[in-house]
Order: sequence, then structure tokens, then C-alpha cells
Amino acid sequence: MKGVSIIIPVYGQWHLVKLNIEKNVEFDGHYIHEIIIVDDCSPEPNPYPFPEKVTTIRNSKNLGYTGTVNEGLKAAASEIVVLLDSDAYPVGPYIQKLIEIYEDTAVGCVGFKTVDVAGNNTGNFDYEPSVAGLIAGQMLYARFRHLDIFTKKRILPYSCAVSFRKKCLEEMAYFDEKNFPVLDADHDLSMRIHRSRWRLVFTAEIVICHQGGNSIPRNHKRVLIFHQGRWRLLEKFGLIKSPWLAKRLLCARVRAEIFVLEAQSRLKDPSRYEDKLKGRKILLQEIKDY
Repeated sequence: MKGVSIIIPVYGQWHLVKLNIEKNVEFDGHYIHEIIIVDDCSPEPNPYPFPEKVTTIRNSKNLGYTGTVNEGLKAAASEIVVLLDSDAYPVGPYIQKLIEIYEDTAVGCVGFKTVDVAGNNTGNFDYEPSVAGLIAGQMLYARFRHLDIFTKKRILPYSCAVSFRKKCLEEMAYFDEKNFPVLDADHDLSMRIHRSRWRLVFTAEIVICHQGGNSIPRNHKRVLIFHQGRWRLLEKFGLIKSPWLAKRLLCARVRAEIFVLEAQSRLKDPSRYEDKLKGRKILLQEIKDY
């Protein structure tokens, strides 16, 4: 075993990348074979000198999140590959524990616990989704995602802090960047791993600090991307038994949201609801083409 490869996708925010690298080297430098930064055409160059173990790959064109991650994962030379967002970093030594978990040769993926800077759990996984959860909407789904009515109990770790066995990645053909260029690529890969010969495990013993929210703006475009990706994901795994009915119910929920948002905008500052209303109206049209 050549140690561990760490992959960090980057688009700007080099000060966060610097902290990520410093913490990894501080805690586990002797276990790290290489750190690969994949720069997705950042508008500004890296201003910091990095240790010798750090290699930077700069994309010739902007590939987006999933394509950028795949570039790094494919380049990794180690049997164990750790994927961390640029704004994530370990809070203590973790690689020895990770190697111990991978001593079980059936394990293909290990998800990590994430916390904020105050140490509060930020929830670095989801459960396998269902069409009922999509119809219910993100807020209701998030509140009741632990219930069987919306989910199966298969854990899907987020890609901001996760690790893989390289052989598992190769067999899975990496992330599906064609169908999931932004969101749900991690869900798709985890669901494929669950259905393969490999085991996917989640451990709270490995803790990564990750604030999140730096990559995709939380506006109406994110809502559209979420719905497009989630429908495609459920469709890919044969989890939408009646597309016609699912679309009707999904449209009914979006119309109800539009009604509530329009009522709120009349009672309060309309500008507060402008972006949400715009997104829901676009979404209502897009659902028909799913």
C-alpha cells in the first residue's frame, strides 16, 4: 500500500485549500502518499507554496464539480483515496483509523462525520431517496427523512468528506458526470456501491470540519438543479413506478408553494420572495419535460 491519496477539488478560495492541506499534513503527513488539487479554472492563481507531496492539476476548461472530482480520483495512485471539499479539513488524526476499516477487503467506501467550527454535527449523509420524498419537497423531506415512509435505510455519504477503495471506484466507473454534473452524483455512486459486491460504511469516529455552502449558490437555480437531478436519479434506479402520477403530484406541491409564496409576498416585502417565486414557476414548466 502506497499510503493514502487525498483529492481536493478547487475553484478559488485558496486560503481554505491551504488550511485543508496544513491540517492533513499536521495530523497525518506520514500516512499521506500524495495530495492532488484539481483546479477547475479558478479565476485567480494559487498564491501559496504547498508541500512537496502536493500536485496541482488545472483543467483545460471548466468541468464543474463532478468532472473535476473525477479528474482527481482517476489520477490517484493509492489504494485508499480520500475526497475532501476545499473548505473541509480534519480535526485530528484519522488516516490510521481509516486504514484499519479498509483492512476488511469487502469495504469499498467509507463516509465520515462532519461538524462545524463549533463542533456541532452537520450531518454528512442522506438516506436513499424515494419518489415520495421528492413529491413532499426538500423541507418536509429533510424533517422526516429518517422515517421509512420517505426512505430506505441505506446511508449515502456526501462527497464533501468521504473515501473510497480505488478498485471499487474503477469498477463503478467513478462518478456519473454525464447525468449528475452538479448534485446527486454522490448519491448515485453510493447507490451503485450498495447494489454491488462492495460494502459502504459510515463512521462517526472520523471527524471532518466542513461548513459547507461555498460551492453552489442557494437560490432558485439550486432548487431547479436539485429537482432535475433527483428525478433523474430515481428514474435511473427504477424508483418511479408511475411517472405520470408522480409528475401530477409534484406539480400540485409546486403550485401550492407558489400560492403560499404569492400570499406572503403581498403581506410582506415582495423582494424577499421574488427569487423563490421565479424558481417555482420555472420548475412547474420543467417538470412536464422530466
